[in-house]
Amino acid sequence: MIKPLDNYLRRHRRAALLFSGGLDSSLLLAAAAKALGPGLTAITFTGPHTVPGELAAAWALARRFRVDHVVREIDPLSLPEFRHNRLERCYACKRAIITRAWEIAAARGHSVLWDGTNVDDLADFRPGFRALRELGVESPLLAAQLGKAAIRALSRGLGLDDARPAQSCLATRFPYDTELTRDGLTRVGRGETWLRRRGFSRVRLRVRGDRARLELAPEQWPAFLAPRVRRRFTALITALGFTGLCLDRTA
Repeated sequence: MIKPLDNYLRRHRRAALLFSGGLDSSLLLAAAAKALGPGLTAITFTGPHTVPGELAAAWALARRFRVDHVVREIDPLSLPEFRHNRLERCYACKRAIITRAWEIAAARGHSVLWDGTNVDDLADFRPGFRALRELGVESPLLAAQLGKAAIRALSRGLGLDDARPAQSCLATRFPYDTELTRDGLTRVGRGETWLRRRGFSRVRLRVRGDRARLELAPEQWPAFLAPRVRRRFTALITALGFTGLCLDRTA
C-alpha cells in the first residue's frame, strides 16, 4: 500500500465511503478496510440510472473485505435537473446522494465521508465534484495524488480487477436537454448488458433520437462484427424499440 494513502486513511478511526464498486472506490474500500477494519462503512446507492451488474459487484467486494455495506435505493428522476438531463444533472444527483449518505453515516457514528475521486478526474468536466466539496466529502485518492495508472497498479497488488472499465451513469448515454425516463434508461441498460455478458467490456450505447449508436473498444470490433453476434444484437435493438443501429468505430 502506498504510504501517503495509508497515512491519510489512518488519520481516522471511523469513516463512511461512497462506494460504487468501480475501480477507484474499490481500491479505496480495500485500502480503508485494511486501515480501519470494522470502523469502515461502505454506502452504495442504486437506481434506474445505474449500470446493471454494478450493485452485485459492489456487494461481492464489500463482503470479500468484510466491510459493513449499506445499500439504498435512490431515484434521481425525481430531480428536475436530472430528469431534463441538464448540464447540472450530475451536480443535482450528487447533492441528493451525498445528503442521504451523510444521514446514514451520522446514524452509524461517522463524522467523515469519503469518495473515490482521483487526480485524473480533475481533467474532466465533472459538475458533481462541486457538490462533493460543498458538502464536505473528502477524497483520499486525490489527497494522496493518485491517478489512474497508480490506482491500477495498486489494485493489482491487492488482487483487485484492475482491468474493469469505468461505468458511468446511464444518463450520460443521452444528449443534454433530453427528457430522461425510467423506460429509456432501462432500454440502454439492457442493450449494454447483453454485450457485457458476451465478453464486451468497454460498451456505450448512445441514444440519438430513435436510433442507437454503439461504441466499443477498438480491439473488440472484430468479435462484434461476426455475423452471428451483430445480427442478434441488431435484432435486440429493434426489440428494444430503436429504429436503427449506428456503429461508431472512431470512439
